[in-house]
Amino acid sequence: MLTLKVNNDAIVTQPANSLSGLDRAQSAETLASLAAVIEKVGHEGFLGALSDLCQTISGYDSTFITAFFPSHSPVELFDNLDDQYCDATIKPYLDFAYLLDPFYNLFQQGFGDGVMALNDCAPDDFLASEYYQTFYSGTGLFDETGLFIRFDQDACLVLSLGSREEGFQLSPQARLALEELLPCIVALCRRHWPRLDPETVIGHGRIGQHLNKSFERFATSVLSEREAEIVRLILKGHSSKSIARELGNSPETVKVHRKRIHAKLGIASQGELFSLFLEALSRTPANATEDPLVYLDRKLSDPYDD
Repeated sequence: MLTLKVNNDAIVTQPANSLSGLDRAQSAETLASLAAVIEKVGHEGFLGALSDLCQTISGYDSTFITAFFPSHSPVELFDNLDDQYCDATIKPYLDFAYLLDPFYNLFQQGFGDGVMALNDCAPDDFLASEYYQTFYSGTGLFDETGLFIRFDQDACLVLSLGSREEGFQLSPQARLALEELLPCIVALCRRHWPRLDPETVIGHGRIGQHLNKSFERFATSVLSEREAEIVRLILKGHSSKSIARELGNSPETVKVHRKRIHAKLGIASQGELFSLFLEALSRTPANATEDPLVYLDRKLSDPYDD
């Protein structure tokens, strides 16, 4: 066994010769990458070395590292994406699209340290959702896995590893190796950031709290509480069957709610709902305390005209 140390403090132990699922050559490359990360703890270049380590283990070709906070928009800490992908996807993601991100929703649910494939946590209609079609497909990714590292003050570091190779899938062996090395990665990150605080990193101020509240209030002036809840689930990519499971209803009941939602909002499709959401969000003042829909110049149905 190999005991890894930083400043003479033991962190975690790992097999000295190999990681499960990796051959001796891959394990040697992984341990060399790990040594580079240890050397960079507390110094510039730590995140780049951490990205190299995770890509070496997994076979992924891109890394996007963000910090999630309960009442603050995500803060990007690192990426090695090409400019074409950065311009098209990162800014809208950090501005508001993160509200519909399965990884962000998993963070909100309290997910702790762990390795999670996007396919394992995304809603069943995620690939057909407007969020996926409008934003996620622009990343060019065919497969993605997140490493979640939780901090004491409810912050979470998420390393999103992705591949732009069509047909790529993380192998079971590589996933097992990531899971085995995760305790070491967690310990190194917590040593690098004794406290992960939105006030000490470059971010978007309190706009994240405003967006979260606006998302929760969206359509509440027009819809019933249950209907507004269903709208939020639709925007996140849930199908009627998935919504029914979440709320303990039948799919038929959910379909009735969806028809009422369409009638009240004056829309005819999920795409129109998504467009309405984006338009309302873009017009909502930062200090707003009302449903974003009230800031639109359009007449919606009276919620009591039933």
